[in-house]
Amino acid sequence: MKIVDNQTWVQEQFGDAHLSDPRRTKRLCQIASNLLDAPERSLPQQNPQWSDLKAAYRFFDCPAVTLNAVCDPHWQQTRQTKPGRYLLISDTTDIAQKNRPSTKGMGILGNGLGRGLQLHSCLVYDSSDQQIVGTAGAIVQYRKRVPKNETSAQSKKRTRESDLWGDLVRQVGSPPEGSQWIHVFDRGGDYFEAMCHIQLSGCDFVIRASKLSRNIIGADGEKATLLQAIEGATHLGDYELCLRSRVGVKARTAQLKVSCVRIEMPLPRHHTPWAKQCGIGSIAMNVVIVQEVGKAKGAKPIRWVLLTSLKVKSLADAWQVITDYENRWLIEEYHKVIKTGCSVESHALRTSDRLEPMIGMISVIGIRLFQLKLLGRNDRTGRAQNHVPSTWLRGLKLLRPRLALSNLTVYQFFRELAKLGGFLGRTHDGEPGWQTIWRGHQKLKALLDAEQVLRRI
Repeated sequence: MKIVDNQTWVQEQFGDAHLSDPRRTKRLCQIASNLLDAPERSLPQQNPQWSDLKAAYRFFDCPAVTLNAVCDPHWQQTRQTKPGRYLLISDTTDIAQKNRPSTKGMGILGNGLGRGLQLHSCLVYDSSDQQIVGTAGAIVQYRKRVPKNETSAQSKKRTRESDLWGDLVRQVGSPPEGSQWIHVFDRGGDYFEAMCHIQLSGCDFVIRASKLSRNIIGADGEKATLLQAIEGATHLGDYELCLRSRVGVKARTAQLKVSCVRIEMPLPRHHTPWAKQCGIGSIAMNVVIVQEVGKAKGAKPIRWVLLTSLKVKSLADAWQVITDYENRWLIEEYHKVIKTGCSVESHALRTSDRLEPMIGMISVIGIRLFQLKLLGRNDRTGRAQNHVPSTWLRGLKLLRPRLALSNLTVYQFFRELAKLGGFLGRTHDGEPGWQTIWRGHQKLKALLDAEQVLRRI
């Protein structure tokens, strides 16, 4: 992947936005550029000139400026995937505004005491090149209180939080020719309607099951529960998984058994009108089960039940499904980027309508920060001179005079960049994270900006 400088990148992501006036699109690029220069700071700090800050406030107050309008160029670009295999990883994150009581239009969060909104995003990951492509879509939701004593049948007649998963699949659409898209959901996306949307869009899925008591049809054609079906699954193989220590839990090596069973999931008894109208009466799928063997002292034994439309006939096939699900951590890291690296929860505007496009802009900027981490980690052989902007290489040479640039790889370049941000690079330190890479990038940019100013004197 060719890396471009920040200014070019901003133009590529936002330059084609349709905001009813080309001057407004130009302003969008200016605000986004200022945000990328200092993503962790507030809007006044990103726009220190009073005229620029007033223009930014007017920009977000414009009815034509919405989350969809701001993000659409980036989404469209992300969806134009080249032939290959891609994971479309979706999840929801809470964006709290509890300390911003003046912002109107917020919903509830958590147990109902929190205040803010939810961002449901779809992150696209090239599983062959092991790189982040971008986000293919996003939906903002404002949670409301559920009516007391509501039955399951009654809930199907209103707009529900679970509709987010299917709505986002529909928004993202179908893959280009030659591309295989695989939607990856955690247990929150285990809904029949969401699977219908995926099937209608011509995509595949890997979804962690949450409802093991649901009724299914087994390979023998008999009705059973999902739990009963997985108990009779075919054993495919075993492997070991080294688990790191967590608070209150020691590190351990888990012995895992992998098995698989073929099932058919019928239309649930309580379903939405759309589920009935879409014409899908049942969905055939494989179930991959990862079960820890023996007791896990001081920890809950591992058990993953993964529903998938992918073929599973061998341990290698099952291993691919497991690997796809394990990559779900990427969206959690992405949400951490926009919260920690871009301080999305610290921004305050008067209404939710103004806040939404700001969050959309930050969600795209967060991709830039996150991409740099994986670009540096997974490109071990590419020459930095062929992939990295020449100005970045020149700046690194000024800061690291003894560094030989001619043989520097992309991987080595980003390790050196991370060292500018505090990464020590010792043998046992592992790989640098996005935070040290970005701090190093900011130091490099400050040097290049100073050099540009001195040239004008």
